[in-house]
Amino acid sequence: MSQALKWGIIGTGNIAHTFAKGLQVAKKGDLVAVGSRAEATAVKFGSQYGVPKEHCYSSYADLLKDPNVNVVYISTPHPQHCEVAIQCAKAGKHMLVEKPFAMNETEAKRIIAAVKEHKVFMMEAYMYRIHPQTLKVVELVKEGKVGTVKVIRANFSFNGFPLGPSSRLWQNELGGGAILDIGGYPMSFCRLIAGAAQNTDPINPVQVKAVGYVQPDTKVDEWSVASVAFENNISGQLFTGVFADTETYVQVIGDKGSIRVQNLWRPDIPAMGPVRVEYTEFGKEAVDVPLDIPQPNIYAIEADAVADAIFAGEKECKYMTWEDSMGQVRALDQWRKEIGLTYPADNV
Repeated sequence: MSQALKWGIIGTGNIAHTFAKGLQVAKKGDLVAVGSRAEATAVKFGSQYGVPKEHCYSSYADLLKDPNVNVVYISTPHPQHCEVAIQCAKAGKHMLVEKPFAMNETEAKRIIAAVKEHKVFMMEAYMYRIHPQTLKVVELVKEGKVGTVKVIRANFSFNGFPLGPSSRLWQNELGGGAILDIGGYPMSFCRLIAGAAQNTDPINPVQVKAVGYVQPDTKVDEWSVASVAFENNISGQLFTGVFADTETYVQVIGDKGSIRVQNLWRPDIPAMGPVRVEYTEFGKEAVDVPLDIPQPNIYAIEADAVADAIFAGEKECKYMTWEDSMGQVRALDQWRKEIGLTYPADNV
């Protein structure tokens, strides 16, 4: 490996393991350190991925002092993202921040200000944005294959009940619930395609209307449905749920045809559906669009995209820019407001 980023991981939950496995097959990065709130947890995590014990830290601050680390993957619970990201920036570390990178617009502005001040790379980890399936959908839309885009549909849900009340999904103070955990995927896809339809970057909705169920005891949203409006009469239909499972797919509908992807969010999980982009020209049979996917691990693709940007001297990744993330957090703030979903961070 001629050029490889040296990664540190802060937080040792399930998504951290998923990302660490992606690094094992990435071409341009190695895991060299891990930070947790307890040394035993850090050592246990590190031992699974070949991280020496002396680089398994019992505090996030100690990891940030490690000179071997030049980029950090932040995978703590959502409410910790902001402060950890700011500390990363102050330590001069580049970062990939698990989504949502901030609880609200106020936190987002603080993070962006910090990375600008300290001149470090930062990307919000919407890994699906970099996958060949997504890039192909954007390409087809820009080529006009569906004609004028009218409606964008996007669903992401799962059944979180088996995880039990100890799961962060059930806890308001940990940023639990559907919209912040997985609702950002449908929203970010709608914003991406609405922009592609105008041959530009992702754009923001001009209107967000939503209904949903906020559980009165846990104060987290179990499910929500949103309708969003964009310029040029493009409408989006979004569904998300962590306690209300249904089919997960995206669809782009135009006046000449449609595009459907069954498993856009996690193509690395076969149980969620095939890796397939289906195009239908109205009046004709649906066809599968050819895809070139040399790397099946979506997190390895993400890690290598971060490496490409950093080695090129960039502070942002073209697949998820800072402006894009700011638009995303504002849209999620609007969605939450519609159903009365609030978190402690909103009261700061």
